[in-house]
Amino acid sequence: MTLRRDEWIVLEDLADHGEDGWATGTRPLGKRYRAATIVRGLAGHGLCELAPDDVLAALLAIGGARPDWAARITGLGRTVLTYRALQQNPVPQPDPNPAPARIDVRGADMDILRSALASAEAGALPGVDVPALRTALAGARPVSGSLRHTMNPTGDELAAVHFVLHLESLVRDATGYHHLLRQLPFGFTMPKA
Repeated sequence: MTLRRDEWIVLEDLADHGEDGWATGTRPLGKRYRAATIVRGLAGHGLCELAPDDVLAALLAIGGARPDWAARITGLGRTVLTYRALQQNPVPQPDPNPAPARIDVRGADMDILRSALASAEAGALPGVDVPALRTALAGARPVSGSLRHTMNPTGDELAAVHFVLHLESLVRDATGYHHLLRQLPFGFTMPKA
C-alpha cells in the first residue's frame, strides 16, 4: 500500500496545479502518467479526484481537445505530501504519562504518533485530531520488558491513531497500520477522525 516512486511524482505534479487546477492527460508530462493508471490508483486511495464528464467537457472548451482524463489533488493528498516531508526529520518526543490500556502499539509506531502530534500541534499536519491524539498518547502505557505500549482509546482517539498510522502506511511503512487493524474486532467500523 506504500506509494511507489512514480506515484509520488504524479502526486507532486497534481499538487503543483493548486486546489482548483486540473491536471490532464494531454500535458507534456503525459508519459509519466502511464495512461492514467497511476492517477486512477491515487484516486482509489483518496489522494486525488478524477474529473467527471462535465468537467472534461469544460476542459474541451478551453483547450480545444478533450483530454483522456483530468485529476486534482485532494486534502488527504496534500496531507500525505506534508507528512512525507515531515518524516524526513521526525521530532522525537518524551514518553507520555502511563495509564491503563487495551490496544497494543509497537514502539516504532509510538515514535511516529508522537512525531505526528508535534507536527499537528505546529499546524503543519491538517486533518489530525490533535486533542484526541494527545489524549491517546497520554494514556499509553509501556509493556514491561518490551518496546510495545498499550492504550485504551475512546472512539475519537482510536480514529486519530488510525489516521496517523494510515498516513504512515501510504508514505513509508504499513506494518503499524496493519498491526492496528488486526486488533480491531471483525466488522468494526472506524469512526471518522
